[in-house]
Amino acid sequence: MRLQTAIARWAHILSAGWVFVLALLIIADVLGRTLFLHPIAGTKEILQNSVIAVTFLQLPLAIYSGSMLRTTLLLDHLGPRGALVLRIFAWLLGAGLFAAIAYASFSPALTAVRLGEYEGEGAMRIYTWPVRFLLVGTSAFAALAYISVLIADLRAQFSAGRPVPQPLTGADLT
Repeated sequence: MRLQTAIARWAHILSAGWVFVLALLIIADVLGRTLFLHPIAGTKEILQNSVIAVTFLQLPLAIYSGSMLRTTLLLDHLGPRGALVLRIFAWLLGAGLFAAIAYASFSPALTAVRLGEYEGEGAMRIYTWPVRFLLVGTSAFAALAYISVLIADLRAQFSAGRPVPQPLTGADLT
């Protein structure tokens, strides 16, 4: 799981860098629009595709670190065995959801390459296939992350008898 978390960390760093570049693009577009009455062509299309990419690049690390949104309202009222069953259900549901997204997104990604699909008109056309394949890859990785966390949870249950898995620490993610 160390290799997976290392890849997830690099995807997260890539995502953070991407957000920084987008911030610079927005500032440049606003300044160009305000000072020179000339916005940067394609800013809207770049941002539109980047939001999806940035979000999905952050998913695997969020899963590995236990940062996905969850509530303990029901979990707190279950015993250790009931909590384990509920967590297993959640891990499997998450894996199934992201595996389904990866599967459903693969054919449209291939079609986008075949058709040369793009967004935008005029001077700036942004091809959609890179983001579509990124969605496929990160969704598959997120499904793998859920399965890995499920296995780690089960191993912890049987080896240490720990009732609730602890989120991965910085040492676990290196």
